[in-house]
Amino acid sequence: MQTRKFIIKLLAFGLLNFGIMAVLLTGFSGRTRDIHLNNWDTESNLLMMGRNTHYDVAILGTSRGRVFSRDANHRMLEQILGKKVINLSKGGGGGLMPAELHLSYFFDQGNTVDHVVYLVDPDVFFCSINNENNNFFLCDEPFELSMLWKLIVRRYPADRIFSYLQMIAEDDWENFTRYSAPGLTEQTLDVIDPEKLEEARAHYLSQYTDENFKKYSRIVDAINALVKKNNSRITYVMLPLLIDHFPGVEQVDRKLNDVAREDHVNYCNLVESMQDRKYYYDHMHFNKAGIAYFAGAYLDPILRGKIVKFDNRTGDSVGLVTSRAKAESPQAN
Repeated sequence: MQTRKFIIKLLAFGLLNFGIMAVLLTGFSGRTRDIHLNNWDTESNLLMMGRNTHYDVAILGTSRGRVFSRDANHRMLEQILGKKVINLSKGGGGGLMPAELHLSYFFDQGNTVDHVVYLVDPDVFFCSINNENNNFFLCDEPFELSMLWKLIVRRYPADRIFSYLQMIAEDDWENFTRYSAPGLTEQTLDVIDPEKLEEARAHYLSQYTDENFKKYSRIVDAINALVKKNNSRITYVMLPLLIDHFPGVEQVDRKLNDVAREDHVNYCNLVESMQDRKYYYDHMHFNKAGIAYFAGAYLDPILRGKIVKFDNRTGDSVGLVTSRAKAESPQAN
């Protein structure tokens, strides 16, 4: 009898504390919803996302996608494409799991988009540091209870969840979430350094596991289902890489070609395009000239329903095709 009473009291105490915590977290949630920053003024997604808004294009990716909005590049991009764009890419190597999380939140807010473009880096399919162990993708996001719940349901590590809870204490969001190195995209890479590229290739290879590839490849399927559920379409674009034989490219290429069989999914492999240093400010990231060229030469035809057909043997664009990347018959530009 005493044991039963103790268990009942313990459960009641636990429920009471859970209720108190839920009330407190609900009170903290949404304190920043009146803050609306521009996509080019902040590294945060939640502070510029808004609600019940329609976009022509949503971009997913790592910092290689985020540069499309930094340094006012966002306005240049919209002008080139002639479309309303929201950039949900995350700096610090935000991979497939962060991309799915932010896209899910975007749709939860009643937002809609015609076309999602995922700018793909192969390493996000292999490395936990880009996914559940990424330290950066929530470090500039305000606290929202629904986002916390997503982290719990998706079984993110406890330290990711606790670090997100720490965002409750932040209040200077406009300054806190600004890009810390403005002007980088105005610069140009001085020289392509083969030694640095080989060091980078070895670094990526050291982090790769086949088990991770199997695990994170399933996130692609979740993203595709999410896009389909919300009546959008998605194109995966393998970004240009200066590193020869970048680890994992072949596996990722096979996976994305496979999912491109779905009616609402397209895929374009541009790994061997844009090999001139004039398009980069370092060995990975486009500069302003690179962003402008990529937007005009590749993103624009992709968004017009024409996937760039690319010859990986020569590194040349061989025309446009009207269906997915697997199509065989090129059309004239």
